[in-house]
Amino acid sequence: MTHIGFLIPLLILLFTVAFWSMRLRDIVQAVRKVPVLTPQRGDCLPAEAPLISVIVPAHNEEAVIEDCLKSVLQQDYPRYELVLVDDRSTDRTASKAEEVLRGRRNCRIVSVDHLPTGWTGKCHALAAAIPHVSGEWFAFLDADSVLHPNALTRCYGEAIRSQVSMVTLSPRLVLKSFWERALQPAFAAMACILHSPAKINDPASPVASANGMFYLISRGAYDRIGGHAEVRDLAVEDIGIGKRVKAAGLGLIFANGRCLLHTRMYTDLNGIIRGWARILSAAMNYEPSTVLKYLVMHILMSFPVLAAALYFYTPEALLLWPSSWPILPVICLTQLCVIPPLFCVQLGIHPRCAALLFLGNLALIWVFVLILKRIVRQDALQWRGTVYPESRHQPTNLNPAASPAFNRPPALKEAN
Repeated sequence: MTHIGFLIPLLILLFTVAFWSMRLRDIVQAVRKVPVLTPQRGDCLPAEAPLISVIVPAHNEEAVIEDCLKSVLQQDYPRYELVLVDDRSTDRTASKAEEVLRGRRNCRIVSVDHLPTGWTGKCHALAAAIPHVSGEWFAFLDADSVLHPNALTRCYGEAIRSQVSMVTLSPRLVLKSFWERALQPAFAAMACILHSPAKINDPASPVASANGMFYLISRGAYDRIGGHAEVRDLAVEDIGIGKRVKAAGLGLIFANGRCLLHTRMYTDLNGIIRGWARILSAAMNYEPSTVLKYLVMHILMSFPVLAAALYFYTPEALLLWPSSWPILPVICLTQLCVIPPLFCVQLGIHPRCAALLFLGNLALIWVFVLILKRIVRQDALQWRGTVYPESRHQPTNLNPAASPAFNRPPALKEAN
Protein backbone atom coordinates (compact mmCIF):
# COMPACT_ATOMS: atom_id res chain seq x y z
CA MET A 1 0.00 0.00 0.00
CA THR A 2 1.27 3.50 -0.80
CA HIS A 3 1.85 6.05 1.95
CA ILE A 4 -1.20 8.00 0.71
CA GLY A 5 -3.28 4.84 0.73
CA PHE A 6 -2.36 4.26 4.36
CA LEU A 7 -2.65 7.91 5.41
CA ILE A 8 -6.32 8.17 4.40
CA PRO A 9 -7.62 5.34 6.63
CA LEU A 10 -5.35 6.55 9.43
CA LEU A 11 -6.86 10.05 9.22
CA ILE A 12 -10.38 8.61 9.15
CA LEU A 13 -9.71 6.63 12.32
CA LEU A 14 -8.19 9.69 14.00
CA PHE A 15 -11.21 11.74 12.94
CA THR A 16 -13.52 9.10 14.41
CA VAL A 17 -11.68 9.21 17.72
CA ALA A 18 -11.87 13.03 17.74
CA PHE A 19 -15.58 13.01 16.89
CA TRP A 20 -16.53 10.64 19.69
CA SER A 21 -14.21 12.41 22.12
CA MET A 22 -16.15 15.61 21.47
CA ARG A 23 -19.42 13.76 22.03
CA LEU A 24 -18.08 12.46 25.37
CA ARG A 25 -17.13 16.03 26.26
CA ASP A 26 -20.69 17.11 25.42
CA ILE A 27 -22.11 14.42 27.71
CA VAL A 28 -19.81 15.45 30.58
CA GLN A 29 -20.71 19.12 30.11
CA ALA A 30 -24.41 18.23 30.06
CA VAL A 31 -24.03 16.39 33.37
CA ARG A 32 -22.38 19.48 34.87
CA LYS A 33 -24.48 22.28 33.34
CA VAL A 34 -27.88 20.84 32.39
CA PRO A 35 -30.19 20.29 35.36
CA VAL A 36 -32.24 17.11 35.39
CA LEU A 37 -35.69 18.08 36.63
CA THR A 38 -37.24 15.19 38.53
CA PRO A 39 -40.66 15.05 40.21
CA GLN A 40 -40.55 16.50 43.70
CA ARG A 41 -43.27 17.07 46.21
CA GLY A 42 -43.35 20.06 48.49
CA ASP A 43 -41.64 22.45 46.06
CA CYS A 44 -41.26 25.91 47.53
CA LEU A 45 -43.69 28.22 45.75
CA PRO A 46 -44.57 31.83 46.57
CA ALA A 47 -47.51 32.32 48.90
CA GLU A 48 -49.44 33.67 45.92
CA ALA A 49 -48.28 31.52 42.99
CA PRO A 50 -48.68 33.32 39.65
CA LEU A 51 -51.24 32.13 37.14
CA ILE A 52 -49.72 29.96 34.38
CA SER A 53 -51.54 29.79 31.05
CA VAL A 54 -50.96 26.44 29.35
CA ILE A 55 -51.42 26.76 25.58
CA VAL A 56 -51.76 23.67 23.39
CA PRO A 57 -51.87 24.08 19.58
CA ALA A 58 -53.55 21.19 17.77
CA HIS A 59 -53.94 20.46 14.08
CA ASN A 60 -55.57 17.08 13.39
CA GLU A 61 -54.39 15.55 16.67
CA GLU A 62 -57.38 13.35 17.51
CA ALA A 63 -55.12 10.37 18.25
CA VAL A 64 -53.15 12.10 21.01
CA ILE A 65 -55.08 15.14 22.22
CA GLU A 66 -56.88 13.39 25.10
CA ASP A 67 -53.67 12.17 26.75
CA CYS A 68 -52.08 15.59 26.37
CA LEU A 69 -55.01 17.52 27.88
CA LYS A 70 -55.53 15.04 30.71
CA SER A 71 -51.86 15.40 31.67
CA VAL A 72 -52.35 19.16 31.98
CA LEU A 73 -55.50 18.75 34.07
CA GLN A 74 -53.58 16.53 36.50
CA GLN A 75 -50.99 19.22 37.31
CA ASP A 76 -50.34 19.84 41.00
CA TYR A 77 -49.51 23.51 40.37
CA PRO A 78 -52.12 25.55 42.29
CA ARG A 79 -53.06 28.17 39.67
CA TYR A 80 -53.23 27.45 35.96
CA GLU A 81 -55.58 27.75 33.00
CA LEU A 82 -55.66 25.67 29.84
CA VAL A 83 -56.32 26.93 26.32
CA LEU A 84 -56.51 24.52 23.41
CA VAL A 85 -56.12 26.09 19.96
CA ASP A 86 -57.97 24.03 17.36
CA ASP A 87 -55.94 25.02 14.30
CA ARG A 88 -58.05 24.25 11.20
CA SER A 89 -58.49 20.60 12.20
CA THR A 90 -60.56 18.41 9.89
CA ASP A 91 -60.75 15.43 12.24
CA ARG A 92 -62.27 14.94 15.71
CA THR A 93 -59.65 17.00 17.58
CA ALA A 94 -62.15 19.63 18.74
CA SER A 95 -64.88 17.18 19.78
CA LYS A 96 -62.46 15.01 21.75
CA ALA A 97 -61.06 18.10 23.46
CA GLU A 98 -64.57 19.25 24.36
CA GLU A 99 -65.26 15.91 26.02
CA VAL A 100 -62.14 16.22 28.18
CA LEU A 101 -62.60 19.90 29.09
CA ARG A 102 -66.37 19.96 29.56
CA GLY A 103 -67.43 21.58 32.83
CA ARG A 104 -64.01 23.00 33.72
CA ARG A 105 -63.97 26.75 34.33
CA ASN A 106 -60.25 27.19 33.83
CA CYS A 107 -60.29 25.69 30.32
CA ARG A 108 -61.37 26.96 26.93
CA ILE A 109 -61.04 26.12 23.23
CA VAL A 110 -60.01 28.73 20.67
CA SER A 111 -60.79 27.92 17.03
CA VAL A 112 -58.62 29.09 14.14
CA ASP A 113 -60.24 28.81 10.71
CA HIS A 114 -57.66 30.50 8.46
CA LEU A 115 -53.92 31.03 8.12
CA PRO A 116 -52.73 34.56 7.30
CA THR A 117 -50.05 35.01 4.64
CA GLY A 118 -46.54 35.05 6.04
CA TRP A 119 -47.31 32.89 9.09
CA THR A 120 -46.57 29.23 9.73
CA GLY A 121 -49.52 27.34 11.18
CA LYS A 122 -48.13 26.67 14.66
CA CYS A 123 -46.91 30.24 15.17
CA HIS A 124 -50.28 31.66 14.20
CA ALA A 125 -52.14 29.20 16.45
CA LEU A 126 -50.00 30.13 19.44
CA ALA A 127 -50.30 33.85 18.77
CA ALA A 128 -54.06 33.47 18.41
CA ALA A 129 -54.29 32.12 21.96
CA ILE A 130 -52.59 35.07 23.65
CA PRO A 131 -55.62 37.44 23.67
CA HIS A 132 -57.59 34.71 25.46
CA VAL A 133 -55.20 34.07 28.35
CA SER A 134 -54.58 35.91 31.61
CA GLY A 135 -51.45 34.24 32.97
CA GLU A 136 -48.31 35.92 34.20
CA TRP A 137 -46.45 32.96 32.68
CA PHE A 138 -47.13 31.02 29.47
CA ALA A 139 -46.48 27.29 29.08
CA PHE A 140 -46.49 26.17 25.44
CA LEU A 141 -47.06 22.44 25.04
CA ASP A 142 -47.25 20.35 21.85
CA ALA A 143 -50.35 18.19 21.45
CA ASP A 144 -48.28 15.01 21.05
CA SER A 145 -46.56 15.55 24.40
CA VAL A 146 -47.56 14.44 27.90
CA LEU A 147 -46.57 16.13 31.17
CA HIS A 148 -45.87 14.59 34.55
CA PRO A 149 -48.26 16.04 37.19
CA ASN A 150 -45.34 17.86 38.81
CA ALA A 151 -44.06 19.46 35.58
CA LEU A 152 -45.45 23.00 35.90
CA THR A 153 -44.43 23.23 39.55
CA ARG A 154 -40.89 22.01 38.87
CA CYS A 155 -40.35 24.24 35.83
CA TYR A 156 -41.66 27.35 37.56
CA GLY A 157 -39.56 26.50 40.61
CA GLU A 158 -36.48 26.15 38.38
CA ALA A 159 -37.19 29.52 36.75
CA ILE A 160 -37.37 31.19 40.18
CA ARG A 161 -34.33 29.34 41.51
CA SER A 162 -32.19 30.20 38.46
CA GLN A 163 -33.69 33.69 38.08
CA VAL A 164 -34.51 33.22 34.41
CA SER A 165 -37.48 34.16 32.26
CA MET A 166 -37.67 30.91 30.30
CA VAL A 167 -37.31 27.20 31.02
CA THR A 168 -37.50 24.59 28.27
CA LEU A 169 -37.27 20.80 28.49
CA SER A 170 -35.79 17.98 26.47
CA PRO A 171 -38.25 15.06 26.54
CA ARG A 172 -38.08 11.33 26.92
CA LEU A 173 -38.69 10.11 23.40
CA VAL A 174 -41.28 7.36 23.19
CA LEU A 175 -39.98 4.84 20.65
CA LYS A 176 -42.33 2.00 19.70
CA SER A 177 -41.50 0.94 16.14
CA PHE A 178 -38.21 -0.37 14.76
CA TRP A 179 -37.58 2.78 12.73
CA GLU A 180 -38.21 5.02 15.71
CA ARG A 181 -35.66 3.11 17.78
CA ALA A 182 -33.16 3.05 14.91
CA LEU A 183 -33.38 6.66 13.76
CA GLN A 184 -34.71 8.96 16.46
CA PRO A 185 -31.65 8.77 18.77
CA ALA A 186 -29.30 9.74 15.91
CA PHE A 187 -31.47 12.71 14.93
CA ALA A 188 -31.82 13.81 18.55
CA ALA A 189 -28.04 13.62 18.89
CA MET A 190 -27.67 15.82 15.82
CA ALA A 191 -29.97 18.41 17.37
CA CYS A 192 -27.74 18.42 20.47
CA ILE A 193 -24.64 18.89 18.31
CA LEU A 194 -26.21 21.90 16.59
CA HIS A 195 -27.45 23.44 19.84
CA SER A 196 -25.60 22.06 22.82
CA PRO A 197 -27.81 22.29 25.96
CA ALA A 198 -24.71 22.94 28.07
CA LYS A 199 -23.79 25.94 25.90
CA ILE A 200 -27.39 27.15 25.89
CA ASN A 201 -27.19 27.31 29.70
CA ASP A 202 -23.85 29.14 29.60
CA PRO A 203 -24.52 32.91 29.72
CA ALA A 204 -21.14 33.54 28.08
CA SER A 205 -22.02 31.41 25.03
CA PRO A 206 -24.06 32.81 22.13
CA VAL A 207 -25.63 29.37 21.52
CA ALA A 208 -29.35 29.42 22.25
CA SER A 209 -32.41 27.34 21.44
CA ALA A 210 -35.65 26.03 22.89
CA ASN A 211 -37.77 22.93 22.48
CA GLY A 212 -41.29 23.64 21.22
CA MET A 213 -42.60 20.45 22.80
CA PHE A 214 -42.62 22.40 26.05
CA TYR A 215 -41.34 25.72 27.31
CA LEU A 216 -42.37 28.05 30.11
CA ILE A 217 -41.84 31.77 29.59
CA SER A 218 -42.85 34.85 31.56
CA ARG A 219 -45.37 37.18 29.95
CA GLY A 220 -42.91 40.06 30.32
CA ALA A 221 -40.18 38.21 28.42
CA TYR A 222 -42.64 37.06 25.75
CA ASP A 223 -43.83 40.62 25.16
CA ARG A 224 -40.27 41.97 25.26
CA ILE A 225 -39.14 39.78 22.35
CA GLY A 226 -42.26 40.43 20.27
CA GLY A 227 -43.95 37.09 20.88
CA HIS A 228 -44.69 34.68 18.05
CA ALA A 229 -45.30 37.53 15.63
CA GLU A 230 -41.54 38.05 15.68
CA VAL A 231 -40.90 34.48 14.46
CA ARG A 232 -44.09 34.02 12.46
CA ASP A 233 -42.41 32.69 9.30
CA LEU A 234 -39.96 30.28 10.94
CA ALA A 235 -40.16 26.51 10.58
CA VAL A 236 -38.49 26.19 14.01
CA GLU A 237 -40.15 29.02 15.89
CA ASP A 238 -39.05 27.50 19.20
CA ILE A 239 -35.37 27.98 18.34
CA GLY A 240 -36.13 31.55 17.25
CA ILE A 241 -37.90 32.26 20.56
CA GLY A 242 -35.02 30.80 22.58
CA LYS A 243 -32.42 32.79 20.67
CA ARG A 244 -34.32 36.02 21.23
CA VAL A 245 -34.79 35.43 24.94
CA LYS A 246 -31.08 34.81 25.45
CA ALA A 247 -29.98 37.65 23.16
CA ALA A 248 -32.19 40.04 25.14
CA GLY A 249 -30.50 38.95 28.37
CA LEU A 250 -33.74 37.65 29.86
CA GLY A 251 -32.34 34.33 31.09
CA LEU A 252 -32.84 30.87 29.59
CA ILE A 253 -32.47 27.37 31.06
CA PHE A 254 -32.52 24.23 28.91
CA ALA A 255 -33.26 21.40 31.33
CA ASN A 256 -33.31 17.63 30.94
CA GLY A 257 -36.98 16.81 31.27
CA ARG A 258 -36.93 13.07 30.66
CA CYS A 259 -38.77 12.55 33.98
CA LEU A 260 -41.36 15.29 33.36
CA LEU A 261 -42.15 15.21 29.64
CA HIS A 262 -42.52 12.42 27.13
CA THR A 263 -43.25 12.68 23.44
CA ARG A 264 -43.75 10.37 20.50
CA MET A 265 -42.64 12.59 17.63
CA TYR A 266 -43.13 10.47 14.51
CA THR A 267 -44.49 6.96 14.07
CA ASP A 268 -43.15 5.76 10.70
CA LEU A 269 -40.06 5.99 8.51
CA ASN A 270 -41.49 8.56 6.11
CA GLY A 271 -42.65 10.79 8.95
CA ILE A 272 -39.26 10.62 10.67
CA ILE A 273 -37.38 11.59 7.50
CA ARG A 274 -39.77 14.41 6.54
CA GLY A 275 -40.05 15.75 10.07
CA TRP A 276 -36.35 15.84 10.85
CA ALA A 277 -35.49 17.22 7.40
CA ARG A 278 -37.71 20.19 8.23
CA ILE A 279 -36.29 20.62 11.73
CA LEU A 280 -32.60 20.23 10.88
CA SER A 281 -32.68 22.33 7.72
CA ALA A 282 -34.25 25.22 9.62
CA ALA A 283 -31.98 24.66 12.64
CA MET A 284 -29.00 25.09 10.29
CA ASN A 285 -30.68 28.21 8.90
CA TYR A 286 -30.67 26.68 5.40
CA GLU A 287 -26.94 27.46 5.11
CA PRO A 288 -25.46 25.10 2.45
CA SER A 289 -21.96 25.35 3.94
CA THR A 290 -23.25 24.19 7.33
CA VAL A 291 -25.22 21.32 5.83
CA LEU A 292 -22.24 20.25 3.71
CA LYS A 293 -19.94 20.30 6.74
CA TYR A 294 -22.16 17.95 8.72
CA LEU A 295 -22.80 15.77 5.68
CA VAL A 296 -19.06 15.16 5.22
CA MET A 297 -18.59 14.68 8.97
CA HIS A 298 -21.24 11.98 9.20
CA ILE A 299 -20.07 10.23 6.05
CA LEU A 300 -16.56 9.99 7.53
CA MET A 301 -17.81 8.48 10.79
CA SER A 302 -20.38 6.19 9.19
CA PHE A 303 -20.09 2.44 9.72
CA PRO A 304 -19.19 1.53 6.06
CA VAL A 305 -16.41 4.13 5.97
CA LEU A 306 -15.10 3.07 9.38
CA ALA A 307 -15.11 -0.60 8.35
CA ALA A 308 -13.22 0.23 5.15
CA ALA A 309 -10.71 2.35 7.08
CA LEU A 310 -10.03 -0.50 9.51
CA TYR A 311 -9.64 -2.95 6.61
CA PHE A 312 -7.00 -0.85 4.83
CA TYR A 313 -5.32 0.40 8.00
CA THR A 314 -4.59 -2.94 9.63
CA PRO A 315 -2.10 -4.60 7.19
CA GLU A 316 0.16 -1.54 6.95
CA ALA A 317 -0.12 -0.75 10.66
CA LEU A 318 0.95 -4.33 11.46
CA LEU A 319 4.18 -3.72 9.56
CA LEU A 320 4.84 -0.23 10.96
CA TRP A 321 3.79 -0.81 14.59
CA PRO A 322 3.81 -4.58 15.26
CA SER A 323 3.08 -4.24 18.98
CA SER A 324 0.96 -1.08 19.12
CA TRP A 325 -1.15 -1.17 15.95
CA PRO A 326 -4.36 -2.25 17.82
CA ILE A 327 -4.41 0.88 20.01
CA LEU A 328 -6.30 3.09 17.54
CA PRO A 329 -8.90 0.48 16.52
CA VAL A 330 -9.49 -0.46 20.16
CA ILE A 331 -10.07 3.19 21.09
CA CYS A 332 -12.54 3.57 18.21
CA LEU A 333 -14.48 0.44 19.08
CA THR A 334 -14.50 1.27 22.80
CA GLN A 335 -15.92 4.69 22.08
CA LEU A 336 -18.62 3.19 19.86
CA CYS A 337 -19.60 0.75 22.60
CA VAL A 338 -19.62 3.25 25.47
CA ILE A 339 -20.56 6.77 24.32
CA PRO A 340 -23.80 6.22 22.33
CA PRO A 341 -25.43 4.26 25.20
CA LEU A 342 -24.50 7.09 27.59
CA PHE A 343 -26.30 9.55 25.33
CA CYS A 344 -29.35 7.29 25.18
CA VAL A 345 -29.45 7.20 28.97
CA GLN A 346 -29.45 11.00 29.06
CA LEU A 347 -32.48 11.00 26.76
CA GLY A 348 -34.28 8.41 28.84
CA ILE A 349 -33.97 5.89 25.99
CA HIS A 350 -32.97 2.28 26.57
CA PRO A 351 -29.19 1.93 25.94
CA ARG A 352 -29.74 -0.97 23.54
CA CYS A 353 -31.06 1.54 20.96
CA ALA A 354 -27.42 2.59 20.54
CA ALA A 355 -26.80 -0.69 18.70
CA LEU A 356 -28.83 0.70 15.78
CA LEU A 357 -26.86 3.93 15.60
CA PHE A 358 -25.23 2.96 12.29
CA LEU A 359 -28.68 2.94 10.64
CA GLY A 360 -29.57 6.27 12.17
CA ASN A 361 -26.34 7.78 10.87
CA LEU A 362 -27.02 6.54 7.33
CA ALA A 363 -30.53 8.03 7.50
CA LEU A 364 -29.02 11.28 8.74
CA ILE A 365 -26.70 11.36 5.71
CA TRP A 366 -29.70 10.88 3.44
CA VAL A 367 -31.53 13.74 5.18
CA PHE A 368 -28.54 16.04 4.67
CA VAL A 369 -28.61 15.19 0.94
CA LEU A 370 -32.34 16.00 0.80
CA ILE A 371 -31.75 19.30 2.59
CA LEU A 372 -28.96 20.29 0.18
CA LYS A 373 -31.20 19.55 -2.77
CA ARG A 374 -34.00 21.69 -1.32
CA ILE A 375 -31.64 24.56 -0.59
CA VAL A 376 -30.21 24.50 -4.12
CA ARG A 377 -33.73 24.49 -5.58
CA GLN A 378 -35.01 26.94 -2.92
CA ASP A 379 -38.08 24.77 -2.39
CA ALA A 380 -41.01 26.12 -0.43
CA LEU A 381 -41.55 24.80 3.08
CA GLN A 382 -44.18 22.04 3.26
CA TRP A 383 -45.48 20.71 6.54
CA ARG A 384 -48.59 18.86 7.67
CA GLY A 385 -50.45 19.42 4.43
CA THR A 386 -49.68 23.13 4.14
CA VAL A 387 -47.35 24.72 1.59
CA TYR A 388 -45.73 28.02 2.61
CA PRO A 389 -44.69 29.82 -0.60
CA GLU A 390 -43.08 32.69 1.34
CA SER A 391 -40.91 30.33 3.43
CA ARG A 392 -38.13 29.06 1.20
CA HIS A 393 -35.11 26.92 1.92
CA GLN A 394 -32.86 29.96 2.21
CA PRO A 395 -31.41 31.89 5.20
CA THR A 396 -34.11 33.50 7.35
CA ASN A 397 -34.30 35.54 10.55
CA LEU A 398 -33.58 32.58 12.84
CA ASN A 399 -31.05 34.75 14.68
CA PRO A 400 -32.23 37.97 16.34
CA ALA A 401 -29.47 40.01 14.67
CA ALA A 402 -31.12 39.34 11.30
CA SER A 403 -34.49 40.64 12.43
CA PRO A 404 -35.14 44.41 12.17
CA ALA A 405 -38.21 44.15 14.42
CA PHE A 406 -36.26 42.57 17.27
CA ASN A 407 -33.66 45.32 17.15
CA ARG A 408 -36.10 48.16 17.58
CA PRO A 409 -35.58 50.22 20.75
CA PRO A 410 -37.59 48.92 23.73
CA ALA A 411 -39.71 52.06 23.87
CA LEU A 412 -40.95 51.51 20.33
CA LYS A 413 -41.74 47.86 21.07
CA GLU A 414 -43.80 48.85 24.09
CA ALA A 415 -45.64 51.49 22.08
CA ASN A 416 -46.71 48.82 19.62
